[in-house]
Amino acid sequence: MPQDSKIRQVRRIWEAVDEGGLEAALQLTEPGVEWVPHTAGGRVLTSRELLDFFADFKGERQVTGSRLYSVTLEAPDTVLASGSFRLRGGGGIAEFQIQFVYRFEDDRLVRGSTYATRADALDAIARTAAGG
Repeated sequence: MPQDSKIRQVRRIWEAVDEGGLEAALQLTEPGVEWVPHTAGGRVLTSRELLDFFADFKGERQVTGSRLYSVTLEAPDTVLASGSFRLRGGGGIAEFQIQFVYRFEDDRLVRGSTYATRADALDAIARTAAGG
């Protein structure tokens, strides 16, 4: 897969979240993708488990949009996306920033991990590159 197509795939995932929510985004990925949200304490989730986890996490709030700030190829198999999600409910609107590290193998997305900060995401990328 050409490197720019990995970036395009990540952009499409974010666009799908903005247009149709997490469910729409997951329809663009294969069922075997592993998801590792930083708020899940290191647990690796299937797409179904991710939907359930996110439903519990957001509670009565609804995702009203996403904003992709940047997307960069950090290694031949790794894309870093920085952005935010907007939630409405609980008496107001909240926006939280998030860093996603997407890993590819054999031209397909295999893992999406989130981090609270860009520094944490870059550290994780560096550890993986160093074989850790």
